[in-house]
Amino acid sequence: MRNGIFGAIGAAALMAGAGAALAQPLDSRTAKAQLFGVRGVTVEMLPVQGVSAEDAGLLRQVAESYAYHAAVAIAPDEELLKSEATMLVANQHSTEAASKVALDRCNAARKGGRACEIVALVRPAKWESRAFTLSVEATAALDKDYGRRGTRAMAISPATGAWALGQGDNAQRVAINACAAKGGNDCTIAVAD
Repeated sequence: MRNGIFGAIGAAALMAGAGAALAQPLDSRTAKAQLFGVRGVTVEMLPVQGVSAEDAGLLRQVAESYAYHAAVAIAPDEELLKSEATMLVANQHSTEAASKVALDRCNAARKGGRACEIVALVRPAKWESRAFTLSVEATAALDKDYGRRGTRAMAISPATGAWALGQGDNAQRVAINACAAKGGNDCTIAVAD
């Protein structure tokens, strides 16, 4: 993996995060009613001591080009653009998941000083808190590829952001196995019909 903000950002779209596990899968109609559109994001910049207005503006500009749900973590005592600890983790099932992964990776890479902090959150356009969210890729798949008839399921990994679809008699098992094959060791059925 390349180092620094641009290397971290380039790899971050493939990274994953954690999210809340569902007690019961939702049916596709209920799930789709909770989800956001796949176009447009809003970036919330969080105040972090020592981050200049110029650096915050640069981070906002970079973050705006990434898929929701995303988070940017920085090591406050390291130079933003040269630090290997600057991490942007994108395309997760929630900003909480993205934040956890970004902080974990940032803290593992920082050279010392204060612990890493989240400086930016990337959410869907017109974001509001909802009980069920998915990454932009999983949202698009649920809308276009999930299907409308027969037995079907979507599995997600709250910790990695992985997801997969299954159809037919063994839809849930197929979805769980396909999700696990993408690196999710905590895959669970999120949507089932």
